[in-house]
Amino acid sequence: MAEKRDHQRINCAEKCLLYHLNAKYNGSIMNISITGALVSLYGLTPGNILPGDVCSLILSSDPASSLYRYKSRIARVGPKEIGLEILEHEF
Repeated sequence: MAEKRDHQRINCAEKCLLYHLNAKYNGSIMNISITGALVSLYGLTPGNILPGDVCSLILSSDPASSLYRYKSRIARVGPKEIGLEILEHEF
């Protein structure tokens, strides 16, 4: 099957935080591009995060030291990871 993405994904294993509603999830970024990311979250409970939900992704495990915070939309939810569409950079 041909790749349908417009932007190249970069594989990585960097720590991240995902803020969704009133919850904070630790995880790691499996791959990322300018428009999206695939994130593996620790302690993800199925049903808590749904496609279409808006969240914030921080590219660090320490939000105080990170300048990289992205408003995102959940694009898909798998058994161990979620796909994110990056909407905008938040300051």
